[in-house]
Amino acid sequence: MLRRILVVALMVGLSACAGLSARFASLGARHHAPPQLVTVTPPPAVAPKPAEGLWAMLDPGCIKPSAANIHVWPHCASPFWISGDKATVLLAASSNRAPHDVSYAADVSLTPGEPLIAQVGTQKDGYLFLALTNLAEDERGRLVGAIGAAVSCPKPKDGGLVIKPSLNGCDLEPVETVRAAAQVALRDRSTLTEVAWIAPGSP
Repeated sequence: MLRRILVVALMVGLSACAGLSARFASLGARHHAPPQLVTVTPPPAVAPKPAEGLWAMLDPGCIKPSAANIHVWPHCASPFWISGDKATVLLAASSNRAPHDVSYAADVSLTPGEPLIAQVGTQKDGYLFLALTNLAEDERGRLVGAIGAAVSCPKPKDGGLVIKPSLNGCDLEPVETVRAAAQVALRDRSTLTEVAWIAPGSP
C-alpha cells in the first residue's frame, strides 16, 4: 500500500515537471523569437512660422531698430510686415512722380531645410528667392530672425529662354536647384542681409 502511494506521488511529480518543462520551453521560444522589425517613417520637415508684425531688413553693419515707429529708423533698415502668408513691403518714393511711399503686397512661402528657402512675390510679378540661415526662434517656436542672401539660379545650359516675369531664374526650377544656388549665395559674406522681427502690428 505504501509502495502504491509512492508510485502515484512519483507519477504526479513527473507529470508536474513535464508541465513545467513545457511551460519553460514555451517561454524560452517566445523569449528567443526574433524581434519584429517596425519601420518608422519620420515626420515631414516643417518650416518655422515667422512671427507676425513688423520686421526689418538690415544692411551689413546696421543696428537693429528698437522702436516700432519706422519714421525714426536709420536708412540702412527697411521695414516690412508679415501677416499669415502675406508680406507688405514699403517702397520709398524715388521720384517727383511718386512723392509718397507706397506699399507692395506679396505672397510668402518657406521651404524647410538648410538653408531655409523663402519665396516672396506674386505669380504676376514674379518671385524673389532668399536663402535664410542662422535662424532665431522665440519661446513659442516662431521665427524672429535670420541671415539671408538673394538667390540667383544659373541660366539654362542649353540656352533655353527664361520665361518672364522670372526675376532671378528660379521660378521654374526644382527645389534642389534653388537650394544649391542658395548655398552658393550664402558663401559671399558681403551680400548677406539680416532680417529681424521688431514688434507686432500692421502697416
